[in-house]
Amino acid sequence: MKPTLIRAVLVNGYITSNPWTPTIDGIVAYASQLRKHGDEFYVHRDSEMVPVDDLPIEKIEFGGRWWYSCSTPYPVDSVGRQKRNYHRRFDDRYEGYLVSGVGKVLTKAGPYKAARLADTRTICRAVEWHVVGDREALRDLLGDIDQIGAARAVGFGSVVEWQLEDGDAEIARRRRPLPLEYAESIGIAGRRMSWGIVPPTRLPESICECVMP
Repeated sequence: MKPTLIRAVLVNGYITSNPWTPTIDGIVAYASQLRKHGDEFYVHRDSEMVPVDDLPIEKIEFGGRWWYSCSTPYPVDSVGRQKRNYHRRFDDRYEGYLVSGVGKVLTKAGPYKAARLADTRTICRAVEWHVVGDREALRDLLGDIDQIGAARAVGFGSVVEWQLEDGDAEIARRRRPLPLEYAESIGIAGRRMSWGIVPPTRLPESICECVMP
């Protein structure tokens, strides 16, 4: 396991809802699980998922929990953040395909409600993470990933190249969301919030109170 700097060189930036994502362990976990399960990966329900515990990244264990040694993302040569508005509308031409007795799709409420939404894009040349892990295994898995962050279906977060070089173990192990008790034990304080510390981060067993970097 080596301290490694992972750099995703991007076309024009990426979209995320907060400064702590996308997580590099989440990206590597996606590549790992897709290789294991193929297309079946896309139909797994949350109830069938378990934390991915076999990534080629160092684990830290404390108080009955574990997580990977990998930092939060750092934009490189960022020129700012851009708010982008977009609209969600139901295409009413599909109403011709409704089952008998259903004449119209409800668009004033419910899942098909029309809405004006927004996301925020970080405009940057690249994004970096520090990890402690098996560099060649990470390079191999990341070779399957060509987009990161949100709104990938419309082209955001497009990756031109993955670059791996020597990194900083201290950053990898400390500059990330850390479980509260562990953070206190090593003298780290800061904003607290509930956070998923291992992928998939939305699983209840992955979430705990953390000190955020």
